Amino acid sequence: MIKVVAIGKKTEYDNKIDDYAKRLINNFKTTICCIKHSTYSGNQARDFESNEIFKKIKPSDFVVLLDERGGQLTNIELCKKITNNSNVVFIVGGPYGVNEHLRKRANFMLSLSKLVLPYEISRLILIEQIYRTQEIFLNHPYHHE
Repeated sequence: MIKVVAIGKKTEYDNKIDDYAKRLINNFKTTICCIKHSTYSGNQARDFESNEIFKKIKPSDFVVLLDERGGQLTNIELCKKITNNSNVVFIVGGPYGVNEHLRKRANFMLSLSKLVLPYEISRLILIEQIYRTQEIFLNHPYHHE
């Protein structure tokens, strides 16, 4: 099972996100949990939002934090990381990121880009990559090398 926990509200990208999510099956079935932005700013927002994210994580979850300072993976490497772990949780932080406590909880930090991306675009890219991972795993020709 895969879960995406993201700070942010629904946007115009959610129709496309939902379209990809509907295509996911079996171990790739993904739930998306959006947490509202904090009314705070800076460190207060970071701590408040990180605490809200923590409430959605179980001790046994394999946590992947999206962060522009994280490691970059090929699609094949991402497929291996997802399929080698059960209960994968992807975290998309808010505009101030996440606190150090949540950063340390992450099993892996993944960079979708060295650029900072808007949260709604990050969610769309992430769900498409989960779908692509499923298709690689199923040997479907969606992904070309």
